[in-house]
Amino acid sequence: MNVHKMGGSFTSDDLMRFPGESIYQSITREPKGKLYVLKAELENTYKNFDYQFEIHIDFDVFIDAINQAVVSRNIDFVVMGTNGVTGAKEILLGSNTINVIRKVDCKILAIPEGYRFTPIKELLLSVGPRDVIDGNQFTDLLEFMETYQLHLNVLRLMPNKENLDIVKQDRSSLSILNCKYNVVNMVPIDYAVLGYLQTNTVDFMALFVRHEGFLEHLFSKGNTKINISKLPKPILVLHN
Repeated sequence: MNVHKMGGSFTSDDLMRFPGESIYQSITREPKGKLYVLKAELENTYKNFDYQFEIHIDFDVFIDAINQAVVSRNIDFVVMGTNGVTGAKEILLGSNTINVIRKVDCKILAIPEGYRFTPIKELLLSVGPRDVIDGNQFTDLLEFMETYQLHLNVLRLMPNKENLDIVKQDRSSLSILNCKYNVVNMVPIDYAVLGYLQTNTVDFMALFVRHEGFLEHLFSKGNTKINISKLPKPILVLHN
C-alpha cells in the first residue's frame, strides 16, 4: 500500500507529461509503477507458496488511509518498519509506525530496519507495571502463538518494585501454559528487555498497548517505559 500525502507539491510539468490523465492518475503513476514491480518480484520469489499480493494506492492523510483500508478490506495485521531513531521527540515527528500504533485499531507487526527473517519459535511478552495478562490482548496473543506454534517467555518488569500482587495474578493467568516466567525488579525497562534479549533465545516480541496514556506508556526518559525503536526483534503490538 502506498499513501500519497495530502498537500504534497507538484508542478504543471508533472501533469502535462501524460495529457488526458486526471490529476490523481498523474500523481500516482510513478508509485503505482513501483508497486507493480514489487508485486512481480514477490510473486516470483514466492511462486511456490499459496500467497496473493494486491497493490493499493490512496491519496489521503496517512492514518486515515490506513484506517479506511483496515475496515474496507477486513485487515488482520498492519505491517510497518521501524526506523531505529532514538529519542521520543524524533520518533514522534518522524515515524509513521508510531502514529499507526497510536491511531490504528488493528494488530501491528513492527519490523526493525535490516531484519532478516528466520523461523520463529520463541516469543517474548514484555509487560510493565500497569500491564495485565488478561482480556482481549492476551486472547489475541494466545491465538497468534497457537497459529505459529510458539513457546512463550514472559518478562514482568517492575522497575520501582510497585504492585507486587500482580505477580500472583500473572502466575494464575499463565498456569495453564508451559511458559518461562521472569520478574525483574529495580532495573530500567529498556535495560531489562535488551539484557534479556542478549542472554536468551528470542525470535519475536509482543507488547500490550493501551490507547489511553499511549505516549506516556511508550516514550519517556524515565526508567518505566519501553522504547520500541531500540528493540532489534520484530514486535507484535496488541491493543486493548
